[in-house]
Amino acid sequence: TGVANLTVRGAYRVLVEEGLVEPVAKKGFYVRRPNVMAWRMSVGTTGRRGGTRPLGGWWAADAEAAGLAHREEISVGIEDSSAPVLGRPAGERLGLEAGSRVLVRRVVRLLGPVGGQPEMPESLADAYFPYDLVRDTALASPGAADAEEALAGIGCPLRGFEDELRPRLATTADRQMLGLPQVSVVLELARTGFTDGRRPVAVSHQVLRGDGAVYTYQIG
Repeated sequence: TGVANLTVRGAYRVLVEEGLVEPVAKKGFYVRRPNVMAWRMSVGTTGRRGGTRPLGGWWAADAEAAGLAHREEISVGIEDSSAPVLGRPAGERLGLEAGSRVLVRRVVRLLGPVGGQPEMPESLADAYFPYDLVRDTALASPGAADAEEALAGIGCPLRGFEDELRPRLATTADRQMLGLPQVSVVLELARTGFTDGRRPVAVSHQVLRGDGAVYTYQIG
């Protein structure tokens, strides 16, 4: 075409940086499928879903509404309360003393076409709880568990929430986990759940793809 090789490489680099294409080793460059989902983050009880799942949001229902299959890979661990959540220790957010332990449920959310195996990582969703509070609940097992039901079952029903949001450039770990291009933006969310008297008992920490997704809230 009469275009210098250096110019072509520069054009590919720009497309990769803009998130329009992705390089695949030894195969070439491919158009990226943007994340055009609309995730509803509100904790209210109105709308098509009914009930409340404020710590996990409505991720599964929104994926189904978009015609996508979904699944979660869940692991459970016990960590020191100094584990960072959006710039602050999880223990500090939970009102725990230094050196305390937290139970962590780490989740990788994956999407895919209906009828197929969901393999595209969509977001990371970790949840932190005071270990001594939840160690005898279903949350301590690596299977699916409803955090709101588990907390209510031990006399700690969630009554209020506080969200912190921060858009930022994806880290190397984010890019590896979510399959993002070299220059990408993610939305980081920390949602703290409180019982009566503003006692914090749960922290949801999510890292969400920022390439085209829309995250909505209902106010009032």
